[in-house]
Amino acid sequence: MILFCIIVNKQGRIRIRRNYQHIQEKEREQRETAIVKKVLMRDNKQCNFFSHGSITVVYKKYTTLSLICGVTKEENELAIQELLNVFMDCIVSYFHHVSELDIVHNMERIYIILDEIIVNGSIAYTSKERALIPLQLIDASS
Repeated sequence: MILFCIIVNKQGRIRIRRNYQHIQEKEREQRETAIVKKVLMRDNKQCNFFSHGSITVVYKKYTTLSLICGVTKEENELAIQELLNVFMDCIVSYFHHVSELDIVHNMERIYIILDEIIVNGSIAYTSKERALIPLQLIDASS
């Protein structure tokens, strides 16, 4: 099960956050701070997943952004890495060139894409075309 998804910039500022498990706010903030710090300190030659307490953290670094997912130990790390690739491919195909400003100014669209791919902590769709249908319908109506 996917516990959370986060998008952070290189300075460690969280831009997008979606939690799929309820935990206390203070505990969540401490966990996120520690995980973001670990991800940003890791070298590009290191593996893209690691253990943090009782969860496995899977991440993917892009130019100025890092996509981070926390999953249970039973989850397949490579499948989650592929999920992060699909998520980023959807964002790139919709915005054509992704920057941090695109994410900040179009947060609701990023959440729509994320909610099409992950539903209640489980993978729903891994098709880029299927994940972008709601945005295409919104754009067609406006």
